[in-house]
Amino acid sequence: MISITVPFDKSLFIKSNKLKFRLENMKSYIKLLIYIILTVGLMILIAINKGPTPSFYGIAGVILFILTFNYILRIINIRTFYFKELDTISEKHKKQNFIYTFEFTDDEFNYFDNEKKIYFKWEAFSNYSINNDFFILLVNNKIFFMLHQSEANEQQFQEIIELTKSKLSFKKV
Repeated sequence: MISITVPFDKSLFIKSNKLKFRLENMKSYIKLLIYIILTVGLMILIAINKGPTPSFYGIAGVILFILTFNYILRIINIRTFYFKELDTISEKHKKQNFIYTFEFTDDEFNYFDNEKKIYFKWEAFSNYSINNDFFILLVNNKIFFMLHQSEANEQQFQEIIELTKSKLSFKKV
């Protein structure tokens, strides 16, 4: 059994959740890039006045511009709400002096903190990954758990990776 007990670290908590937000919303950023490229392309077509009817491109351009602007506002709102909630949670954990315990055994992964005790069989996870010095457990391609390399000593971190390799397949996120 590999057991790690760490006190709450606000900066690491925020760093891990920023990474989680970025990784889980990568598709949204790619979609936004496509919208911007299409909008700019239509604006160029309108500017050079080419094509069957300039009014069609004008109407399509205005609609696409509105949709793109709406998508940008949506991403900003989601990001603002997420980080506002993150700050609230981090302040709560800091006030309550949260202590996290992670246990990795041959049969399961366990998580304990001041409020909860959760036991997971390895079968509950779909994959694992490593990104920016974070060990990540995935459930149905969603990030479920993240452990930074600094929260464990180097030997423990390598043991966790080796144990997880024997239980789950690697997936790049």
